[in-house]
Amino acid sequence: MATIRAPSASFLSAFLPVVRARLFPQDEALRRIPLLQQIQQLRLKASLLPAALIPIPTLLGELWDGILNAVPKKKTSHMKKRHRQMAGKALKDVTALNKCSACGRLKRAHVLCPYCVKTIKAYLNSGFKTKEQLEVEKEERFERQNEERLSRGEKPLKWTDLYDKTDKEKEEEKS
Repeated sequence: MATIRAPSASFLSAFLPVVRARLFPQDEALRRIPLLQQIQQLRLKASLLPAALIPIPTLLGELWDGILNAVPKKKTSHMKKRHRQMAGKALKDVTALNKCSACGRLKRAHVLCPYCVKTIKAYLNSGFKTKEQLEVEKEERFERQNEERLSRGEKPLKWTDLYDKTDKEKEEEKS
């Protein structure tokens, strides 16, 4: 970047009276000129002052090139913008895996085994009953339903109709 030099004292003392006389004339003839012409003349004369005092063209030339180069030609697409923002933030492989000491399945280190947590939740939700107790209750419920159906005069259900159906059979029954 070019360095800006201040004008010397001798230059200012010689040049400023000339510029001041041009910018603020005391002429009677100037008052007779229409207002728009006066403004145009002042613009032309005023444009000389900054260029004479400070080397602006070299400063603006360097800035102008930088401004022109910094403008994108096209709008950045959403996909490209997201790719740029997400660079280096990809999903990483899970390397810290251990075997669960209770069930022997793979689980992440320092994290509870999801299978064991699921079985504990089921145990808590069942009222602290074992699987055998739950099976007995299921069979009793099935027998009560059949007794009710018989008392109404309906055909009793089979165990396979309620509990041992596969997913395909259930889908076929619904449709």
